[in-house]
Amino acid sequence: MHSKEPLDFIIPLLKTPRIFAKTAKSLYVKHVKALRDYEKSTDGKSSINIQQISIKITNACNLRCKTCGQWGETGYNLGKPTSELKKIVPLERYLKLADDIKKDRPIYYIWGGEPFLYPSIMDFTARIKGNKSILAIVTNATMLKSYAKEIVSQNWDALMFSLDGPEEIHDKIRGKKGTFQKVAEGIQKVQKYKKDMGKKLPWIIPLVTISVDNAAWLDKIFETGKIINTDCMVVYYSWFTNHKIGEAHTRIFQEKLGITPTAWQGYLFDHNVDTDALQGSLTRIRATKWGFPYIFIPNLKNEQLPEYFKNPGNFFGFGPCISPWYVTELMPNGDVAPCRDYPDYVTGNLMESSIYDIWNGEKYRKFRKVLKENGGTFPICARCCGLMGW
Repeated sequence: MHSKEPLDFIIPLLKTPRIFAKTAKSLYVKHVKALRDYEKSTDGKSSINIQQISIKITNACNLRCKTCGQWGETGYNLGKPTSELKKIVPLERYLKLADDIKKDRPIYYIWGGEPFLYPSIMDFTARIKGNKSILAIVTNATMLKSYAKEIVSQNWDALMFSLDGPEEIHDKIRGKKGTFQKVAEGIQKVQKYKKDMGKKLPWIIPLVTISVDNAAWLDKIFETGKIINTDCMVVYYSWFTNHKIGEAHTRIFQEKLGITPTAWQGYLFDHNVDTDALQGSLTRIRATKWGFPYIFIPNLKNEQLPEYFKNPGNFFGFGPCISPWYVTELMPNGDVAPCRDYPDYVTGNLMESSIYDIWNGEKYRKFRKVLKENGGTFPICARCCGLMGW
């Protein structure tokens, strides 16, 4: 079973024809071309031009959020050498990348760390938009106020930001008091400039991650979304795993890809969510008209939620993963990986090779072959939003 985009998410796109056209093409590539490539490919080669380029632009972050696989309580960046974590691709190389792949007009998905901590982030985004590509950026929004006017002027397409609850809950999860207020002020500024400039973009999209701290407050988060005039909302049932699954994942990577993966250890945090409280929140949400579309990832029935949080190895029928056939992932130091959140297997480096040479290079093809041989997923994939939602 593949993830499906809900119809009420597609309809608002009609207000922005350019984005609608690109989205329609991307959905065709995902559900038809990439799936066909996956099914027919024997050598791991993708016949598809890169449709989306996901750039983790920096490891640096000004928060320490509980549910973060990078900097949370078990985050995989903890303990890494500072010299390694500080490595970034210089702006000039990113500008060259944007120009090199201009003809394909891929969707850019930029995240971190905190993207606004990357030097000259606005110069890079200006080039992306100048090349007429779709741009979505994920931020914690604490620095948004300073960049609001330029964001609207540059015509960013989607501004995605973390929202974990009402003020007290949000700040508790984010690990710093005053965070919620900064987010609210930043979004208000963006909305003001959109109105002043007569623009519909960027789309304002809160990203909500359900955790042990906010499961009972989910409907209150929706109320906050309504107040800030959100365009749509995405709710994740959280990423997590356990040692047994991680060890099974490790054995496969050691035997078939020759590496020992460690990123999965960042997702060993507490996932004992109060599913009764969560189900109550969901019932209240679904009984209310919010004025904006929303999606739960994965889209489960209420009665499935106890199993979701109890058994992180249950895929609920989702798979195979076809993302490596049409999406590529860049890490802060220039490494290119087939997977965004478990970037242990590196297929090349942007500072040494062109993205096109890496895309169908030997290591990328090997990863696709091993993924397919393993049934289209690895043990660690059972809580992936790419597999279950996008």
